[in-house]
Amino acid sequence: MDNQIMLPYYTAQNSPAMGMFNTSMGKLQQQLYKGEYALFRYAPMFESDFIQISKRGELIDVHNHARMVTMGVVRTSPCLTLPDVMLLARPAAICNDYALCGFATQERAKKPTETLELTRLLPLKFVKITIHNSHKQQLHLRLATGRAFYLQLCPPSDTRDLFAHWEYLVYILRPQVEAYSRTQVIPTGDKLDIHVFEEEDKSPELSF
Repeated sequence: MDNQIMLPYYTAQNSPAMGMFNTSMGKLQQQLYKGEYALFRYAPMFESDFIQISKRGELIDVHNHARMVTMGVVRTSPCLTLPDVMLLARPAAICNDYALCGFATQERAKKPTETLELTRLLPLKFVKITIHNSHKQQLHLRLATGRAFYLQLCPPSDTRDLFAHWEYLVYILRPQVEAYSRTQVIPTGDKLDIHVFEEEDKSPELSF
């Protein structure tokens, strides 16, 4: 079997999040494996595709283009037992097919492999992830700066219980995030800050 496909299994043996890392490489990890960012080339990663929504669960779009996001969590050192970095990426070409994420049908259409653009790198201690709506597979992300975003999972049609891994991630990261928020000031940097999200209170006419 291809060593690339099995890489997450062999590098996440001692992690409580081992189950989510024991998966085949996603498109973001495959892209990073090529060596653009050396820190993440061999790091175990769990990733999924999402679509950005409003707090009310409505699709956020710009000129009828759905706002697609690939979100991954990474464990950058074998000494760590929990993932410590969140990566956010977007398709290099804008997606304009709402059904692509199953927003209406909950069944994802097939499409050619696309190149991703890495847009944010965030230490997970600066991000609070909560479940916004479990039934609709929606997450709420709040950064240490106070900015908040909402995402709905776009699972592949042949994948079951993918959202359960994200629910477990929320559970295991909560003590770490809460402990950090009680002892630290709000960070002003320490991230690759190329905007992939639109804040809900901003006009959707603003571009990425």
